[in-house]
Order: sequence, then structure tokens, then C-alpha cells
Amino acid sequence: MKKKQRQMIGMLLALVVLAAVFLGIRQYNKNASSATSITEDTQETVLDVNSDDITSFRYVYEGETYAFEKEDETWYYADDHSLNLNQDRIKAMILKVAPLKADQVIENVTDMSQYGLADPERTIQYETADRSVIINVGNLNSMTSQYYVAFPSEMKVYVVTTNVVTGFNYTLDDLVEETTEETESTEATDTTITETATETENVEAETAESETVATETTETVEAK
Repeated sequence: MKKKQRQMIGMLLALVVLAAVFLGIRQYNKNASSATSITEDTQETVLDVNSDDITSFRYVYEGETYAFEKEDETWYYADDHSLNLNQDRIKAMILKVAPLKADQVIENVTDMSQYGLADPERTIQYETADRSVIINVGNLNSMTSQYYVAFPSEMKVYVVTTNVVTGFNYTLDDLVEETTEETESTEATDTTITETATETENVEAETAESETVATETTETVEAK
């Protein structure tokens, strides 16, 4: 009898432990879901622009200005349309700022210099059919890995994720793929090699034919 009671007590304890584990996992998932929701909700869209509507853009990186424009859904370097650009990389860059989302908005800023925005060294600009946008880039907050950005004539500072700015850390060489001229040169070289090989085969065939004729002529003379 006592043995059965101990077994029953053991089973009840096991059920209690399983129930506690189940409730703990359920609560953990609920908290994780809430945390994700809070993170998404704290990001504010401060510039609601469709990236497909952008017709041109330019940015400053390491003291150089790079400008691009779109024609028939293809992006070109503004100063040289012959360059073959990495279209996927260009589109990924634009998506960093259109739409532009901020983790925090600092209102009523009286001293833009404390954020590196009084005389910014970097800017990101783009145009659509009906608007022109300039984004000034300020300091990097190394503690939070976030950048400060602002729009001209506004006394607001927007705190954005690092990749909004580092997404434009490209030189022109980083964006150019194999050019058309290089492709044509390669094709021309391949054609030349093919033609040379064909000519060599023809010469060899003619030489072999001549040798055959000469052999047949000699054999005829000897036979006579």
C-alpha cells in the first residue's frame, strides 16, 4: 500500500514539474514575442519614400562625390554611362534610406555640433519626380553603434542604425562590374584564337593533300 502511495506521489510530482516547464516555455515565448514587437514599434518611419520612385542619387564618401541616375530601370554612373554597374548593390543602397527609419528622434536640438551635424562632411541626396531629399550624416555613437542624421533646416536629430550610413561606403570601383569594352576585348581575343586554329587546320590539311599527290605521282612514275 505504501509502495503504491509513493508511486502516486512520484507521478504527481512529475506532472507538477512538467506543468511548470510548459508554463515557463510559454511565458518565455510570450516575452520574446513582446520584445520583438517593441523593437519594431520603436522604429519610426521619418521619410516615407518608395525606393522605386528614385530617379537619381548622390553621396559623399571619403571626400569624393559619386552621382548616379536611372534610365529605363537601369542605373548608370552619371559621368560615364559606359560603366557596367552592379544593379543589385545599387538597389540595396537605396533601400537604406527609402524609406528612412529611425530608432529615436531627438526634438528641439539647439546645438547641432554636438551630433556632428553643424557642418557635416557626409551627405546622401536623392531625387524623385516630385521631391528632392538631402540627408546630412553626423557622428557615429560608438557606444550604441548608431549614427546621427538630420535634414537641412530642421532642428531635429534622427538616430539610425549603422548600416543606413555604411550602406554607402562604396567607391566607384566597388560598384563597377566587368565593362562592355573588356567583354568585347575578350570576345575578340577568343574569335582571333578560333580563326587562327581554323587557319592552322586548313594549312595542315592542304599540306597533307599535297604530300598525298606527290606520293601518288612518284609511284606512277616508278611503275612505268
